[in-house]
Amino acid sequence: MKVVLWGSLAFIAYTYFIYPIAVIIAASFKKRRDPGMPTDPELPNVSLIIAAYNEEKVLEEKIRNSLLIDYPKEKLQVVIVSDGSNDRTREIAERYAPHGVLSLHQSERKGKTAALNRAVSRATGEILTFSDANTFYNPLSLKMMVRHFRDPEIGGVCGLKSILPAEGRKSSLGDDLYWRYESAIKEAESDIHSIVAADGEIFSMRRSIYRPIDETMINDDAAMTFDIIRSGGRILYEREAVSREYASITLSDDFYVKVRMVAGGFQTIAAYARDLFPPRTLFSWQFISHKVLRWLVPEFLLLALLSSVLLSMQSQFLYIVLSGLQFFFYTLAAVGHVQARAGRVWKVFYIPLYFTVMNLAALLGLIRFLRREQSTSWRKAKR
Repeated sequence: MKVVLWGSLAFIAYTYFIYPIAVIIAASFKKRRDPGMPTDPELPNVSLIIAAYNEEKVLEEKIRNSLLIDYPKEKLQVVIVSDGSNDRTREIAERYAPHGVLSLHQSERKGKTAALNRAVSRATGEILTFSDANTFYNPLSLKMMVRHFRDPEIGGVCGLKSILPAEGRKSSLGDDLYWRYESAIKEAESDIHSIVAADGEIFSMRRSIYRPIDETMINDDAAMTFDIIRSGGRILYEREAVSREYASITLSDDFYVKVRMVAGGFQTIAAYARDLFPPRTLFSWQFISHKVLRWLVPEFLLLALLSSVLLSMQSQFLYIVLSGLQFFFYTLAAVGHVQARAGRVWKVFYIPLYFTVMNLAALLGLIRFLRREQSTSWRKAKR
């Protein structure tokens, strides 16, 4: 039991603290190169691809935001794919055809991956940029990303995802803290070699590298990531390319997004196992440390709790304290849950609640993967 307890605690500590600190320290010895800003004639043609399923509440704002991006208009193609939408999404997209927006729609909903494959087949840009309908770019985002493609080694560039503050959205604080944490890790990984996972909200890649993605894949951005790595390229993180969005209105929406992404994560592991195990490359070590181990944390949290309780029954003070601290933490989460149902959560309870909910979602994601219950279609969060 002692081996199980201390091994579980070491696993959790490595995943959340030791690995991030290690890559941040390693990155501090690397000097980041400034690629400079190309002139307008030097800029490549870009296709901005927006997947929009029943996004009538946000799509018009997204289109206007896209048309205001600081990029030569003759070099920017905006493609909106709205397959399966049965609200006003298609109508809104088609309204902007005079402004050069290409609207793609079919009545059958086959999932986001299939929609992206269709959109790419109609894309004309040398660079593909992928975005969501509820994310909004700062004006220089595209220029800040595409400037890196002058280096032939760079296959993809990912921007920074940030959370807009908003009253009444229960996930705002947790999502904001999480993405700040993720941003620090991604920036360090980028400086060392390559980030391990593109974010579909703000991600650019070379059109020449894109391969049609298996339509059963849930995490389309993970498939793009592995295509780039397999091509011998790297993926950089560009903090000056910023995508802003509102957090989910409820933690329940965030929960189901996490379930889907983790189920997709285990699907990715199965699909690219030969690239990851054994970890022969820097990328594979980073991916396992950053992603795989984090998806397995819930099981080790349960092992740590169970083993510490069993050891505390032997009246050993250290293990009584350890089990007591864990129960205290989960009690704070439970109080946070009660407060959330009442409408407002104090910060002291919110962070334990958010941590617990997201790890429960990761556990359910593994179960759904093993039972093959997760499809490429997903429960849509409220806007």
